[in-house]
Amino acid sequence: MDKTRMRTSEIQVRTRNRIAGALLLTPGLLLLTVFAFVPLVKVVAMSLQSTDLFGTPTGFVGLANYVTVLTDPSFVSVLVRTMVYAIAVVLGRLVFGTLLAILLTRQFHGSKLFRTLMTSTVSVSVAAASLGFLAVLSPTGIVNMRLGRLGAPAVGWLTDAKWAFPTIIMVTIWTGLGFDLILICSAIDGVDPEILEAARVDGASEARIQWSMVVPLIAPTLFYVAITACIGTLQAFAQISILTKGGPGSATTTITYNIYTAAFNAGSANFGIASALGVVLFVFVFAFTLLQFKFLDKKVDC
Repeated sequence: MDKTRMRTSEIQVRTRNRIAGALLLTPGLLLLTVFAFVPLVKVVAMSLQSTDLFGTPTGFVGLANYVTVLTDPSFVSVLVRTMVYAIAVVLGRLVFGTLLAILLTRQFHGSKLFRTLMTSTVSVSVAAASLGFLAVLSPTGIVNMRLGRLGAPAVGWLTDAKWAFPTIIMVTIWTGLGFDLILICSAIDGVDPEILEAARVDGASEARIQWSMVVPLIAPTLFYVAITACIGTLQAFAQISILTKGGPGSATTTITYNIYTAAFNAGSANFGIASALGVVLFVFVFAFTLLQFKFLDKKVDC
């Protein structure tokens, strides 16, 4: 009899826990449904329709929009440029973030102030940062003024196809570095100092300790930074729109900016093509993230 009561009590507790869990998850699921799932379904539906000059659906066209997108002569170059952009930004954020974090976690005079200044960039919006870089790197900006005083020719940081793309990459790395530093510094602070001290006693050099011990121990954090940086970079828009508007020519045009130009900046609201590009971007981000999980997750010991 006692066993039956205990069994009934356990079932009741599990039921209450499941109900409580469902109630706690409901607000988040509702928000995801309203702001993520429903828009995604609408974008997929819009990608299968044609639209008029004002963006109003005019009829079902099946996969015609996807055919138009994938057969566009410029699509391959935009796709390759987007991949190069994402890889360069992710590698830059990982490399510079890790090196700076190693420096910032050292104890030296003014280290806390330096650490605060370096991580404070996380509070600067991408739009504000882009406007700042626009003032600094424009043809009449501070950098070119300094170069002129030194007798060097002005550089088209934002107007020369040779420089514009690396400049956008640099700005994107800078805008995400503060967030990366907070995470990586916290991970390094969590490494057991006794392990590192034991390596020093054994005669390991500081560079060897950082590369062979610290980096593997913070690998889960680096993996998280790589995934979030990749997803964020593939969706980058503000810095491109403010600094170069996809130019010069199409030197800095990515899939995300292509979506904008198709929807709002081509003389008509071609929401069908823009939605098809959005679905292609979604698939591209999903595939790129899966590749990272496949090849990087094996090197992470969580």
